Amino acid sequence: MPQWEYNKIDLSNLPPRTEDVDLLDDAGREGWELVGIAANNFAYLKRLSASDAVEPPPKQRARRKSTT
Repeated sequence: MPQWEYNKIDLSNLPPRTEDVDLLDDAGREGWELVGIAANNFAYLKRLSASDAVEPPPKQRARRKSTT
């Protein structure tokens, strides 16, 4: 079963001239997935813990159907 780690960002407490979308984009680049934004303006995020984070399997080449 995967293990998750969680984070929250107070969108009301951003430095001046910081866009909330830019902050969430930065979090996404670090592997965080936005779960939701609560009415209190906290963004809740999750990502797989380091021990469960694995790279996706390599893509397999498509096989051609035999015509015989």
